[in-house]
This record gives sequence, structure tokens and C-alpha cells, in this order.
Amino acid sequence: MKFLFILLLFSTSLQAMECPDFDKTYTEYLIKTDPKEIQSYKQNGQKLIDESFQKRLELHSTIPNLSNDCKIKLRNIFTAMRMREDYIGSLFYKTPQIPAESIDYKKAPAPIIEGQPYPYHLAELKEKFEFKNGDILITKGTSFVSSTISEVMNPKSVFSHIVFIHVDVATKITESMESYIGHGVSRFSIEEALKDENVRILVLRMRDQALASSAANYMYKRIKESEIKKTPIPYDYDLDFSDNSKMSCEEIAYDALKKISKNNVIIPENPSTVYLNDQEFLKGVGLKSGKMMVPADMEIDSRFEIVLDWTDYKVIRDSERKDAVSGEMFRWMNEYNYKVHSGLKSRLAGIIWATRYIPGVWQLLSKISGIPTDYKKDVPSAAITTMASINEIGKQMLNHVTISDEIFERKNNRRMTSTELRSSLNDFRQSGPKELEKIFSRQ
Repeated sequence: MKFLFILLLFSTSLQAMECPDFDKTYTEYLIKTDPKEIQSYKQNGQKLIDESFQKRLELHSTIPNLSNDCKIKLRNIFTAMRMREDYIGSLFYKTPQIPAESIDYKKAPAPIIEGQPYPYHLAELKEKFEFKNGDILITKGTSFVSSTISEVMNPKSVFSHIVFIHVDVATKITESMESYIGHGVSRFSIEEALKDENVRILVLRMRDQALASSAANYMYKRIKESEIKKTPIPYDYDLDFSDNSKMSCEEIAYDALKKISKNNVIIPENPSTVYLNDQEFLKGVGLKSGKMMVPADMEIDSRFEIVLDWTDYKVIRDSERKDAVSGEMFRWMNEYNYKVHSGLKSRLAGIIWATRYIPGVWQLLSKISGIPTDYKKDVPSAAITTMASINEIGKQMLNHVTISDEIFERKNNRRMTSTELRSSLNDFRQSGPKELEKIFSRQ
């Protein structure tokens, strides 16, 4: 089988002498599937996850002394460790695995600050966690768009969104500063931010607290002023980091730190690389070939420390299946020259989106297309049709891999690993699925 997940995690160009224990660490934290290990995962899951988090903290503390190549290798180790933790958690916790779409997140308790079935990990022993002004959250959403962001990059990651935190010194009111496709830049209460369909949340804190706080204050003031003037900052569909009149989620913290430091602090230290060959598809999802910042890059930035880590294990299988779908989708595009063909739903979405300037018509037709009625009109039509295509293709592939995973678990008393999920999808491709080939096939 040509596809090997291990090859996606590691760069062969790295020299072992630069990172003496990294190869051993990577091997140690790979998922083991022999019956003895599976039984240990089920019985000792919390202890194993706790130990893994402590090991990540230990490894993270070495980042300031590592070469850039070693930092990239360490990021791949972190991904492997997280995938093992996710696998263990999905076996250890008794909560049934459910699709994220079945959850009303607005009514669910907010992670970290309200009761949760899964504990969060803190870098320091404290009775209660408190956000600080200038904290950065990197999170993973539950949608195919989130999986697209995490899987289309090299190295691959388990994060898809970045959040900049503002804490008012006087009132202690905590808010997030975020940017979303279709909405642009907004402020949210911390409760809203934490309820935002997150599979995982990692809180990072800048070592230079004064700079982080000043940057957060600057951006908060700018966003608030734009709201007062009723000229909200739009989403940056071009991802042009040199122009801060529009901003993606990454650009909020990027621009604030760059501005306050007078160009001396540019995040991240090691940006990822978009590796997809299909330029038309990339344009549709608002990405570009080559180096660019993604949320996961912040985990290996030596100027930041890990302070909190949380995972929602009840939807972790749903997230991993979607990641497998997106990862295989992009691999097929690169290796087998697969092309996305507009299906009925994506074509309909594009046609309906064209009515957004017609009063009354858009409100009626948006319900048919599934496009949120509050999307701002500046969203490019290509983004609408591409997202619709991703969902259309993704649902078919997700249905297959979900059934395969459930059958596998009944037979083997364990769930599929990420490699096995992706292998199952490759078998699906080779079977020549007629319905899928109508919207996604070789060019």
C-alpha cells in the first residue's frame, strides 16, 4: 500500500544527531494494536493520557534550544502523541461516540469553565484556571472545512482555528477576538468562544506577558472601534498578511504582535506548507501553495508556553474520520489526479448565492442551500461552491468509513487507527464507487 501515515508524519531530511531522542520518542508514542496494549488502553487510559501530556510539556520546554528542523520534527511527534491519546481516550471513556452534528453546542456546557465529562490538563497545579490577557487558543473544529485546514498542510496537524484572548484588567471580563469565513472579525464572550464546536482546545501563553497584553489591548480597541463605526473588519479571503484591512483568524494575533513589537515579533517561527497540486481547489478554500501560517504552527513557537489542553472524547472518532476523509481526498488529488466535479448541491449553492443581493429572495433560497443566512455578501462564489463540494464528497466518504470502523470494532474489539481508517477509504476508491465518481474522480 503506497499510503503510509508514518511517512506523512516524518521528514526524512532531518538529521538524527540534531534531535538525539526524537526517533525513540516517536516510536514510543505510536499506537500499539496488539491485544495486551488495547486492554491496557481500556483499563489505564487516564493514567496513560496524563503521562503523555506530561511528556509533551517536557518536550515542549526544549523548543527554545532546538533548530528549526528539530522543531518541525517535534511538531510531528506531538501529532503522533495526540493521535495516540485520542485513540486511548475513545476506548477508555464510556461516553458513546457520536457525530458532532447531533450536538446543540449552544446548550452544551462550555469546556474548561463549566462541568465537562473529560478533565482538562494544566501545566501548573492550580485549583482553577484563569485566562490571561493575550492568551492564544488553537482549536480544532468539527466540520469538513476544519479537517481541510488541518489535512491540506505539511506537516499535517490536529488544529484548524486560532483565537486571541482579551481580559479586561478592571472588570476581568474575558472575550475572544476571532475571524470567520462569512462573518469577518468579531468579539465573543469566553463562553461563546469555548462552545464553538471544538473537538480540542490548546491554550498557549506568551513568555513576554507585557507584549502579549499590549497586543491584545491594541486589537481589542481596534475591533471595538470598527464596531462603533459600523465598519466591521472583513474576512481576508486572499490571506494577504501584509494588508491588515482584512483579517483571517491567524492574522488577528499576527497583526497585533507585529504592530506592538514594531515588526520585531512575527508569528509563527516555522510556517507550514500547502502541498496540494490543484490550484483551482486551493483558491476555492482560500489557500495558497507554499509557506503560510496555520494554527498548529503556534504549538512549536519558542516564544509561547503550553498552559492548558482539553479534548472532547465523545466526538473524537467523528473528527478522526473526517480528517481521514479529507486527507485521503487530498492524497487522491495529488497522487491519482482526482478532480472535484460540481455536483447538484454545489451548483445549486452557487446559483442561490448569486441571489444574495436580491432582497427577500436570498432569505428564502438560503434555507434550501444550507448557506447561513447571516453570511456577509463578500464571500467569494468560489468559496461557497467549493465548501458545498467538500461537504457533498465528504458525506459519501464519511458514511463509508464510519460503517467500516463500526464493523471493524465489532469484529476486533477495538477501533481502527488513523492509518486503518485511511486504508479503508483507499479500498473504497479502488472499488469504483459510482455515486462518488459523479462528483469526485480522476480527471
